[in-house]
Amino acid sequence: MAKVAVVYHSGYGHTAVLAASAAQGVRDAGAQALLLKVDSGAQDFDDLLAQASDADAIIFGAPTYMGAASAGFKAFADASS
Repeated sequence: MAKVAVVYHSGYGHTAVLAASAAQGVRDAGAQALLLKVDSGAQDFDDLLAQASDADAIIFGAPTYMGAASAGFKAFADASS
């Protein structure tokens, strides 16, 4: 069974709703969905990175502030490189 990670940061809950909907779509399509929440830019990303690396596909979700991804998601993205 394919495994799809949905990695997201949600400042006010709106992106969390979209991430849950995307995960449900993954499950409806017959794959396993992993919801991986980025809590803040100061957290330890090792577990999230390991789980995302183990997935067959990744869906990213983040709110935009001032035309860019949220600081929490940007910190995750930087840690992934």
